[in-house]
Amino acid sequence: MVTRLAADAVSIDYGDDPIVRGLTLAIPDGKITTIIGPNGCGKSTLLRGLARLRPARSGAIVLDGQQIHNWSTVEVARRMGLLGQQPAPPAGILVEELVHRGRYPHQSFFQPPTRQDQLAVDKALTLAGVQDLRKRPVDQLSGGQRQRAWIAMVLAQETPLMLLDEPTTYLDLAHQIEVMDLVKLLNQDEGRTVVMVFHDVNEAARVSDYIVAMDDGQIVAEGTPAEVITEETLTRLYGVPCDISFPDGVDHPFYVPRSGESPKRVSEFAAFGAFSARQVSAGYGGAFVVRELSLDLPAGAVTAIIGPNASGKSTFLRTCCRLLQPGSGTVQLNGENVRSGSHKDLAKRLALLLQGVNTPAGFLVEDLVSSGRLPHQSLLRQWRKEDEFAVETALQQCDLCELRDRPLETLSGGQQRRCWFGMALAQDTPVLILDEPTTFLDPAAQIALLDIVRRLNHELGRTVVMVLHDLNLAARYADYLVVLQDGRVAAQGTPRDVITPHMVSSVFGVEAEITPDPRTGTPLVVPLRLTNPAYESLALLQEADLALVG
Repeated sequence: MVTRLAADAVSIDYGDDPIVRGLTLAIPDGKITTIIGPNGCGKSTLLRGLARLRPARSGAIVLDGQQIHNWSTVEVARRMGLLGQQPAPPAGILVEELVHRGRYPHQSFFQPPTRQDQLAVDKALTLAGVQDLRKRPVDQLSGGQRQRAWIAMVLAQETPLMLLDEPTTYLDLAHQIEVMDLVKLLNQDEGRTVVMVFHDVNEAARVSDYIVAMDDGQIVAEGTPAEVITEETLTRLYGVPCDISFPDGVDHPFYVPRSGESPKRVSEFAAFGAFSARQVSAGYGGAFVVRELSLDLPAGAVTAIIGPNASGKSTFLRTCCRLLQPGSGTVQLNGENVRSGSHKDLAKRLALLLQGVNTPAGFLVEDLVSSGRLPHQSLLRQWRKEDEFAVETALQQCDLCELRDRPLETLSGGQQRRCWFGMALAQDTPVLILDEPTTFLDPAAQIALLDIVRRLNHELGRTVVMVLHDLNLAARYADYLVVLQDGRVAAQGTPRDVITPHMVSSVFGVEAEITPDPRTGTPLVVPLRLTNPAYESLALLQEADLALVG
């Protein structure tokens, strides 16, 4: 096998904890390789080791025939671009300024940007679909828009090797397909070698030439998608039974993990009564994202809000939780304006899991989960047995007991996400608000988290409102779906009423087959293609760029 990048018996630690253990891997040159595996198995650590961002305790990373540490930092950056998980943008930086940073390896000190630099930046902005956002501050973008801005920066770097850690994080269905189609074009038209870490097994199977399955810091399977994406391998890898099928119009194996048993409801949910929004407009910097929205969400139900990036999903949640003041209109929770009363009183009724939260330095897992009890504390009421019980229950539910004494910064993105969810559970509120709760989670952890959500709802009658980009998880776990588009309600109702080929096409711009889930009978979305592909040839795009800049 021809390779420019390889790991030779590499072991990588975080502190005293071995994460990657004696791993040997040759990355096929000119191919798309995807690494899959459960949270904490070492995928991202291996990717950071390949990019020289994490030193190996033993073994060697080899780049273009030399140990990677023999290359200068600039030479590595000219050969290899990296998109990491959850990068934090510098405060106030504009999208175009961020993308220009991808050109730093090609510039000398005090050298102003050249025409070639501007060409590369314009091309990257266009490829990533953020050319209309170039003058917007990155920290004012939606999660999906921000992710595409980071992707544009990596594209502007113009390296023959690209390392992408969860590149479709926070992206809606159409943008997921668009970004992965772009990766395939870069590979096919320009011969770029791509290494990705992915939790989306189906997207990995669709775009990859080679798949590497990792568990406990070692490779447990590798080969073509057909060789690795099997019921036996994935059940062993994730610990969750699954079904593998080959739907019509799909040329790769399609993976569907099975859920746990659904408990019986203690009571039926009310038609309405949890949140009631009336003529709500809200946004950032004077620009409304949610526009005159009126919506009632049922009490005692699991409601999932779905929609394209920048459609107002997270903005609406933040307005419901009093984190964002609406420009007009009101939101009520159980008949009371959410902006009345104290923050502490609201925190006793409502717990929130946000997307893109920064990990506090020095916090242990148990410290973070325990902070969920703060709304229940006061000068006269300190830590009690019920607080201890709530924290222990949350740690157990989120499978965090063995990690309780670990610093948060030593955990994988998925493990950190479970910690934040544990904090929300420890808060023990009748209403739970979850913004992209399954981000960075492997398929087993996604199922485990949403099974907890369903048990809290069915057995305790908790009201849950969550934003999800995964339409299949939304259809499987939600009682009620709300589709937002351009800040307004495009559809609402039960999953069977809402998830239709017409809705997926008109709202998301994706042609899809809708079939019954083989186990639950809920709608299962099998994406086929974009209804209007953004680009089909990099050569045509290059001509457009030259005309634009020239």
